[in-house]
Amino acid sequence: RKEKVNMDYISWSNEYMEEAEKIYAVIEKKKKILPHATADNKKIINEDIIKLRSIYRECIEISKILRERAKSNAA
Repeated sequence: RKEKVNMDYISWSNEYMEEAEKIYAVIEKKKKILPHATADNKKIINEDIIKLRSIYRECIEISKILRERAKSNAA
């Protein structure tokens, strides 16, 4: 027997959006220290920013998908 799982997609979506906001704040902090960093550190910081931007975009995309799921389940 299958039981229907009641998912709160909106809350889940909001959690992903909150994580995205935290990641964005870290990206902004790293961008501010870039001008004062040594050449070696700039490379490391830029690599970090690239990784964080990817994670940020994933969080945004997952948040959107969950919101759409909530809409389709409500219909």
